[in-house]
Amino acid sequence: MKSQKIKVLMYHGVVDPTCPIPNDRETGAEFYDLPAGEFAKQMSHLKNNGYRAVKVQDAKDEKDLVITFDDGELNNFKTALPLLKEHGFTAYFFIIVGRVGKHGYMDWKQIRQMHDAGMIIGSHGLSHQILTDLMDTQIEEELDASKRTIELNIDIPVDSISVPRGFCNDALICRAYAAGYTTVFISDRPADLHSDCLSRIAVKDNWTVERFDRALKGITTPTEAVYLRIKKGLKVVFRESGYNWVRSMLIKFLK
Repeated sequence: MKSQKIKVLMYHGVVDPTCPIPNDRETGAEFYDLPAGEFAKQMSHLKNNGYRAVKVQDAKDEKDLVITFDDGELNNFKTALPLLKEHGFTAYFFIIVGRVGKHGYMDWKQIRQMHDAGMIIGSHGLSHQILTDLMDTQIEEELDASKRTIELNIDIPVDSISVPRGFCNDALICRAYAAGYTTVFISDRPADLHSDCLSRIAVKDNWTVERFDRALKGITTPTEAVYLRIKKGLKVVFRESGYNWVRSMLIKFLK
């Protein structure tokens, strides 16, 4: 069992003006776009305070944490990777297989270079669809084909997955393990989820280093606590079909 005492950070884009932004992102993706300078400050904060960014199986004490990136955007390679290497950090990069090589996303050569630099490559599905909204055969394709495609293209075993877009249940987590994954990352853990998986701290675009430090210590601001309660409640009410609307409304609430 993987103890959730492990701190897991969730990033998406680490942006700067020189790197293109994908044109097929989902609603609210910009909410998680961290400016390159702020990401550098966060990595320095971790390093200066004795944190170590490691693989899940290597996490042994409270100063060990796990860094993850969802979606496989090109800025992960161009901007985030050099800063991770500068600080001696390892991170997980979860790839949307159907977007590899498209505008604003890494290609297979770059993903291979990430692996060769010591990063861990995992799946984020084929198409970034909400998996719990799909038929069983589609779920199997998203889990199995994405894993096989990464393995074939960069000749490595893939044993970790990040469940796309925040919807999961015990049946889905069990399917992921049956597909050959040994580590499953989610975003927020639903109250009724019992399966072994790792939830994550979603790093926001407007976080200061001080707010980042509070997140590492498990402290949530009152506004964000309200946001999380509303988000979880509305997701229960609207389910998968209303996800984009819910997300866009909550982003307007926080901005």
